[in-house]
Amino acid sequence: MEKYTAIKERAGKYTQILEQVVNYRDEWGGGLKEMIRKTSEEILSHTGVKAQIEVEEKFENLESITISLGKSISGIAENVDGVNKRTIIKDKGSLVFSQLFNGKVQSWMTYPLIEGLMQPKPPKMIGIYGPPEFNEDLILTNFDEFFKELIEWENYDDDQPGQQVARIGFGTHASLEEETEA
Repeated sequence: MEKYTAIKERAGKYTQILEQVVNYRDEWGGGLKEMIRKTSEEILSHTGVKAQIEVEEKFENLESITISLGKSISGIAENVDGVNKRTIIKDKGSLVFSQLFNGKVQSWMTYPLIEGLMQPKPPKMIGIYGPPEFNEDLILTNFDEFFKELIEWENYDDDQPGQQVARIGFGTHASLEEETEA
């Protein structure tokens, strides 16, 4: 009957997507997870960047691969009592490939963080991909975006052309008003 044509099409699409979820999950376990891990190892080997690759398998079909740059001494120390210092630790950030509920894989990153001195910058989602999209070039592109963001974070400079510098200190509010009036 004609009145069921649209709903039959939609139901067919729904059934097709459910099958796709199963196929995507099978692809993850059937080699994609290992390909992402091995390609990540190769990238790290060729770049000389030291990182740990951790595979999280606590929840089947919600697994993840985390490329963690680890923690280090930040170079900043808190003077505790004029004699002793407390070293501040820096988390250097991570790149993560994680399975979503529908079998697709989300790539995202965490930014560096100097513990106790700043609020963490929210993680950045790099992309969501179906397993058939994955190849070495896609993984390289995600690493490139990760390193680009890390460089920007490490090389922070608020004096970029076109940006209004927020001044802090006594009397700066009045001088800022005078400049905008001139």
